[in-house]
Amino acid sequence: MNEDRALIFTLDVITPIVDDPYTFGQIAAANALSDVFAMGANPLMALNIVCFPGDRLDDLELVLKGGAEKIAEAGAILVGGHTIKDKEPKYGLAVMGLIHPQDIIYNDTTQEGDLLILTKPLGTGILSTALKGSIAEPTALKETAFWMTKLNQLSKELLKLPIHGLTDVTGFGLIGHLSEMLTKNNLGAELWINDIPVIDGLDKYISSGMIPGGTLKNKEIYSCSVEKISDITSEQEIILYDAQTSGGLLLSVKPEEVEKAKELLYQQGFTLSQIIGKIIKVSSGRKIRII
Repeated sequence: MNEDRALIFTLDVITPIVDDPYTFGQIAAANALSDVFAMGANPLMALNIVCFPGDRLDDLELVLKGGAEKIAEAGAILVGGHTIKDKEPKYGLAVMGLIHPQDIIYNDTTQEGDLLILTKPLGTGILSTALKGSIAEPTALKETAFWMTKLNQLSKELLKLPIHGLTDVTGFGLIGHLSEMLTKNNLGAELWINDIPVIDGLDKYISSGMIPGGTLKNKEIYSCSVEKISDITSEQEIILYDAQTSGGLLLSVKPEEVEKAKELLYQQGFTLSQIIGKIIKVSSGRKIRII
């Protein structure tokens, strides 16, 4: 807009991934707001985007209540929206955020030597599919809902640290979104498989075939850039491609400040945040090495 103000504008809409309409509204709103947080901005206002059956208005009221509460928690204003009759429920937000141009954090400005922090566990896509298959356990669903409804809003103190790259991990999975961070300067990444946080109990759902189509598509697209230089199980591997809804943030941080960043994340309730790898130089070949 000018030397002191820039706008971040985004839109995201999803179909239900949990049974409870109120929780679904919270998840969909947190998911849409995340795109603003992933650039270091604060949301200013939001519009509801709704497609919903006309005979389920009680459920819609709960969806909108959950969304409105997350918008308020983020410090933004809900200014209206638009509704369409549809057989399949869909809900999301168009969100506008505000930031100083010099404070924008991009996803492709990582630097060699940076350490990578992931703020939420992987596996929400697999758990959501297990729910549709009626085999998801209540404890796992509760944990998954907790993380999907948690806002990716970072504190001002944390955003002042040397974060060289930032993205949220959503539909393209960890590998897909990490790939987007490695498009410049012959950069690659090492991922430390045993340090990557995941939701408990995923192996049994994977072995039962509860793998989303988007997850399989991610593996098909992005595995060509991945080198596995350690023995990892097929279950460990597929989780890296799992299509997330309202997943965590992936931060590329100057090594000297990574422990401070992790401490601040813990203070904000991101208690499963882990250092999961580092940015390296690659001359050619596959950009991501899993060790």
